[in-house]
Amino acid sequence: MQIVNLAIPTDILYEVNAINQRGMPQVEKLKQSLAIGMLVCGEISFAKAAELAGQTLVQFMDTLSRIGIPIINYTEDMFVDDMQFANEA
Repeated sequence: MQIVNLAIPTDILYEVNAINQRGMPQVEKLKQSLAIGMLVCGEISFAKAAELAGQTLVQFMDTLSRIGIPIINYTEDMFVDDMQFANEA
């Protein structure tokens, strides 16, 4: 593990502290937000995002569900493929 120093504007930290997530410490809130952002952008896997957030896979699924982020990105192409497969059976 590496320690990274990160300068964050005071007004952003004020907002982070205003978020009441079960008394989660500031650093944990920032790590969770970074993990979610990187996951949504497709930069890291679900498992790596959970690890970065300091949560188990189930806890991270719960976190995403609570804030309305889908756990599985089921695309229209996937649906079409599934329908073709179902019709062939």
